[in-house]
Amino acid sequence: MIAEGAFVEVLVPTTEKPRQPGLAHICYCLAVRPPLVLVAYTTSAPWPPNTPLPLGVRLFNQREAIALNQRRAFRLHLNRQARMPLTKRWFPKLEAPDQGVIAMAPERLRQELYEMTLDLLRRHERTIELLGP
Repeated sequence: MIAEGAFVEVLVPTTEKPRQPGLAHICYCLAVRPPLVLVAYTTSAPWPPNTPLPLGVRLFNQREAIALNQRRAFRLHLNRQARMPLTKRWFPKLEAPDQGVIAMAPERLRQELYEMTLDLLRRHERTIELLGP
């Protein structure tokens, strides 16, 4: 079920078309308040070595990714968010039994990501890219 702490398949909007469903991605649910869901973007593109991470970015190694039912290491961008309606147009697997949910973050990880998000909002809110209708 789509809930806070879920990693879910969505059609996340792009910077070029910020108000339209876009590319299929796995995103992390920051908040679910029907009829809207706030998600953070993930990507499996590797981060350049010896390059500092921006505030709000969390790397997941291969072991952590596998624990979250993902095949590859990935990074989560809490600084790139999308607010989307909870509809099949944005969540193409909404009517499936699992609703496109890949995994639920364990409580400790949810708390870590919550604290990172709060810190980002308190100190660097202007750096957050917000997409969606």
